[in-house]
Amino acid sequence: MSNPVVQEVEQKLKDELEAVHVETVDNSWMHAGHGSSGSHLVITVVSPKFGDITLIDRHRMIHQVLREEIGGVIHALELQPLTPIEWESIQAKV
Repeated sequence: MSNPVVQEVEQKLKDELEAVHVETVDNSWMHAGHGSSGSHLVITVVSPKFGDITLIDRHRMIHQVLREEIGGVIHALELQPLTPIEWESIQAKV
C-alpha cells in the first residue's frame, strides 16, 4: 500500500512544477524510535522548469511547493532536482 503522504507530495510536484518524473523513497522506517515524527523522504524531481536555474533555487522551488508539508507530515527531505536533459544523461549511464 502506498504512503498517502508520498502520493500527495508527488502529485503536488507534478502539478505545480510540471514534473515529468517524480520518484520518492520513504526512509521513515530508518528513523523509527527517534524523537521526531513525520516522513523522511528522498525525492527526485525532473522538471523543465529547472532549466537555467541554480541548484539552490531548484531546492527553494520545491520547498515552496511543499511548504505546508515541511515541518508537519515531512520531517526530513533530501532532494535531487533535475532537468529532463540531466535526467536522460543519468539514465544513459545506468
